[in-house]
Amino acid sequence: MEVQEQCTTSARSFEHLNAYERGIIKALLGEKRSIRYIARQLGRHPSTISREIKRGTVKQRRSDLTEYEAYYPETGQA
Repeated sequence: MEVQEQCTTSARSFEHLNAYERGIIKALLGEKRSIRYIARQLGRHPSTISREIKRGTVKQRRSDLTEYEAYYPETGQA
């Protein structure tokens, strides 16, 4: 088996969002801030914030059985 000595693929240089950042996303969404605004505040790319919001958003039901969607940082973390 040959070992490749020259690798042209660069190493990934990303970090996962931490619980603190997810909490900030929740708070800023509560203030009706835009994805781009949240991304600037956290120093992240807007697509990262968008994917996190999509990942952490779940459907909920009220007592009158109407549905709504809400972002939960714990769901995004899981």
